[in-house]
Amino acid sequence: MKFKLVEKKDINNDIKTFIFEPQETIAWQPGQYLHYVLDHPHPDDRKAERWFTISNAPYQGHPSITTRFADQRGSSFKHALENMEAGDKIEADGPKGKFVLENPAKHYIFIAGGIGITPFRSILLQLAHDKKPINVDLMYANRDNNFIFDDEFQKIAGINPNFRIHKFVSPKKIGEADIKAVASKLSDPEYYISGPEPMVEDFDKMLKAMDTAEDKIHTDDFPGYDTI
Repeated sequence: MKFKLVEKKDINNDIKTFIFEPQETIAWQPGQYLHYVLDHPHPDDRKAERWFTISNAPYQGHPSITTRFADQRGSSFKHALENMEAGDKIEADGPKGKFVLENPAKHYIFIAGGIGITPFRSILLQLAHDKKPINVDLMYANRDNNFIFDDEFQKIAGINPNFRIHKFVSPKKIGEADIKAVASKLSDPEYYISGPEPMVEDFDKMLKAMDTAEDKIHTDDFPGYDTI
């Protein structure tokens, strides 16, 4: 399916959001992703395709890509994406993915690293829009104080007392003690982990070593990014 670029936004520093209008209406669940193909000259080893979480919430109607550019080591796809102008088109299919919430009444611990915040934005915006419970501790690690979508999250926290934000700025990392501090019982919360692939693997191992049941750990990794 063809997607037409309708808006390109600078979020902060090296983060941009691309908002698309699909040629046909699509429905997605918060936390899902789309597969994109963007033909361009001289593609690198990763060719002309990528997978991106939909950073917009379903109620917003337009799927979006939010991504970082500075650390992509000259990705030809990213260069082509950054050079798109309003009206330009990209091929996409989906949505796909199981990084979705089944029961918002449960207690969730979201662990996000850098650009891995994008699925959580979609999930949290949709829950707030639908006035559903938000029983979430967001543990958000970033390389600096420029936390992506921070204003939106603070607004949601202001009207949802059970949504708590815990920030970690590099070199401080989210550790086992930090997780224990926000988990009432380690067997109770559902854990959702999203970020650079090495970070996601590390937290998956950490939680399992803490005797967290495997079915309570949900992961969404972003290949090609360094860990926070």
